[in-house]
Amino acid sequence: MPGVLLVEDEFLIRAVVVDALDGLSIACIEAASGQKAIEIIDGDLPLSVVIVDIGLPDMSGERVIEAALERRPAAAIIRCSGAEPGGPASNPRVHVVAKPFSAVELARLVATLIESD
Repeated sequence: MPGVLLVEDEFLIRAVVVDALDGLSIACIEAASGQKAIEIIDGDLPLSVVIVDIGLPDMSGERVIEAALERRPAAAIIRCSGAEPGGPASNPRVHVVAKPFSAVELARLVATLIESD
């Protein structure tokens, strides 16, 4: 089953999103940093959706998005930020979700993207 990568440095946000995804029987891989996310993106695990927080402590989430766009051409990207969209957000594979967001609504979006894959 294709997986979902959640890139978020705040533990509580990760926990709530993982719980919402689990409620829809969607497996989730967690990364608390951009570097860890890029290692996962470069790995062999199947990924159908990558959820990226833009405000990561070690690098901009935009770098993670660029890596995912380049190295995972079949994966949909969800860009989560309280700031205005920029950079690759104009790419049709990038879906923008404003913070704060509902974890349940985010999980539903992920389910829709997986179904359309």
